Amino acid sequence: MAIKKGYVDTRDGQIHFRTAEGGSGTPVAMFHQTASSSQSYEKIMGRLEGKYRMYALDTPGFGQSFFPPEAATTPYYVSILLEALSNLGIQEFHAVGHHTGAAIAVEMAAVAPERVKSIVLEGPVWLSQEERQHWLDTAIDPMVIQPDGSHLAKIWDRVVGLDPNHPADLCHREALDTLRAGERWHEAYIAVFNQDSYELFSKVTCPMLLLCGEEDVLFPYFKPVCDAYPEAQSSVLPGCGTYAPDNCADRLAEEIDEFLNEQAPA
Repeated sequence: MAIKKGYVDTRDGQIHFRTAEGGSGTPVAMFHQTASSSQSYEKIMGRLEGKYRMYALDTPGFGQSFFPPEAATTPYYVSILLEALSNLGIQEFHAVGHHTGAAIAVEMAAVAPERVKSIVLEGPVWLSQEERQHWLDTAIDPMVIQPDGSHLAKIWDRVVGLDPNHPADLCHREALDTLRAGERWHEAYIAVFNQDSYELFSKVTCPMLLLCGEEDVLFPYFKPVCDAYPEAQSSVLPGCGTYAPDNCADRLAEEIDEFLNEQAPA
C-alpha cells in the first residue's frame, strides 16, 4: 500500500496529511473524528488505492498537525483545512468525514460549494440546540495531566467506552492520539457541539451520502437526518460502531466507491 505522509503550510502552522495518489479524477479529502488522526483512514485508503487520489488530513491540534493558537471553532478548522488543500493544489474535491470530520465536511460544503463536489458523512452530527447543549453538559471532560499518571487510565477508559468491541491495538492507537492532543483534545468537541448543524445542512447543495453504524454513539440521531434529507443516499452499517473506519473498512470503502462512481462525469 503506497500511502505517503507529508506536511503542508498554512497561515498558522503545518498540517500533516497522508496521501495515496495512484488514482485519477477529482481528489478525495478525508477528515477524522475526535481525538483520532488521519491514521484512522489507512485501511479505507488501502482498499481504494489506485481508484482515487486521496488525502487524509490531521485536524489542527490532532495527529501531527500544529496546535491552534487558541480554542478553535468549526469555521476555523474549515478555513485552515481548505487553505491546506489549496496549498496542495487541490481546488475541487469530494469530502469524506467521520464524526467531527463529518461536521467539518458539512460546513465545507455549506461555505465553499464551488469546491466541494460531494460529501460522505459517516456518523453525521445532526443535533438540535437542546441536544447540542446536552452533549456540552455531559461529554466535555478535559484531560488534566496528573503527576501520578492517573490520567493515562482515564483516557484508556474513555477510548474503550466509545466502542467496547474494538481490538486492544486500536484502543492503544486511539489513546495515543488523545494523549498527543493533550489537555486541549476536548476543544474539538466544544467546537462541534456549538455548530448549528441544522443551518449548515440546509445550505448543502452537493450530492450527499449518509452512513452510520448501528452501534455508533451517534446512531440515535441518524434516522432524523435521513428523514430531513430524503434526497440523500443513506445506509445503516450493521454491527459497526464508533470506530467504523477501522472495524468496518471493507463496507465503508465499498459504499464510498459506489457513491463516488456515481459522481464521476459520464
